[in-house]
Amino acid sequence: MHKIPFFLNAFVKLIQCHEVPGKYRFYEVTKDKYKRRLITYSIKDCEFSIPWDQWCFWNNYGPENYYLEEILPFTKILDKYLVKFDFFDLGADVGVVSALINKHCDGLQNIIALEPNPIAFGVLEKNLNNISSQHKAYHQAISDFKGYALFNYNMERGSDHEGHLVIEEREQALKSSTKVTTLDDLVADNNLKIHQNIALKIDVEGQEKAMLKGGRRIITNADKVVLLLELHPEVLARDNQTPEDILNEAEKLRSFKWIVPIQENRRIDRTRNFYDQFPLQQYDIIGISD
Repeated sequence: MHKIPFFLNAFVKLIQCHEVPGKYRFYEVTKDKYKRRLITYSIKDCEFSIPWDQWCFWNNYGPENYYLEEILPFTKILDKYLVKFDFFDLGADVGVVSALINKHCDGLQNIIALEPNPIAFGVLEKNLNNISSQHKAYHQAISDFKGYALFNYNMERGSDHEGHLVIEEREQALKSSTKVTTLDDLVADNNLKIHQNIALKIDVEGQEKAMLKGGRRIITNADKVVLLLELHPEVLARDNQTPEDILNEAEKLRSFKWIVPIQENRRIDRTRNFYDQFPLQQYDIIGISD
């Protein structure tokens, strides 16, 4: 993927970062032509690029404003509760959440990012090189096994947020398929030195339970843990899971208090089903270890 010329970049940023008439129409008309082009910003005085064809960045007025109603409560909890910590960006895409953590959190020590999409990973590597010298980026997927699996994603897009592993076909997966690891194996195999406090962003499109199973040692041995976990009704339905399945898996490892930032940090009542308490939609929820 390549950056667009300076003057076009400035023009597109102006449109992307403001609510201008015809904004969505402009996006629709241009997204296919420029799907492999990058729009370049500056975050904390560091160059940061995003794919042209991801509407979420247009809808949020650029990467610095990416879902701040959920990200900023997360960053405040990290600085208050963990003080100093390592951040695992699992399902990192091009690294926008890592960039925002780096911008807003004084206690961030290291970034460890995983992304299985080869197109997004190329952008992620460059972005992390720009924003932080203290980082590791891995072109891998996360689950509860170590090996290879098929990764289903749209190769025509600059970044596909719906890409997911096809686990049932992993026995037939070839070496050219996506490499898969567990959180525990990732740390051990790469001899990573992990801080006593950790934060994890878990956006792994159906591998949430598996990721937690595969991270038992890291999560249970940490002094303090904070999770940012995506709950997506369509993904849950596709994989025949419920929010309770995922929260229960996390609570097998340690006790968590769960809150919903977009609902003014309302606490989740674990005696009731999640979607009996909140409208049916996508959420990022925060888990804070006791």
